[in-house]
Amino acid sequence: MTSFPLPQPRGFDLSLPTCGEIQCSDHGSCLSELGGGTGFVCSCDLGYKGEACEDTVNGALSLPLTLSVLAVIFGVLMVAFLVAKIRQKQKKRNRKQQAAKQGYNIAV
Repeated sequence: MTSFPLPQPRGFDLSLPTCGEIQCSDHGSCLSELGGGTGFVCSCDLGYKGEACEDTVNGALSLPLTLSVLAVIFGVLMVAFLVAKIRQKQKKRNRKQQAAKQGYNIAV
């Protein structure tokens, strides 16, 4: 009696990582090269570029953009602080003038 090997399951193993996850940095999908062959080309998702979708389109802008936003926020805070101080001094001067008109002696 001859024993035959058990048949192996065929088809796709969904537990294995896909080509896009391995070769395209999980930011694109693999396409076979034109003309066949074993090579691949990554078709990158929106916002990614490079041979293996490893670069972001705006990667070079991230540091200058962050610094610019922080500078604007700092500037707005400084202007708000200065305006508050000026208004405080104006109110103090107005109170002093009102007191002088009415004959009160307020030491401020």
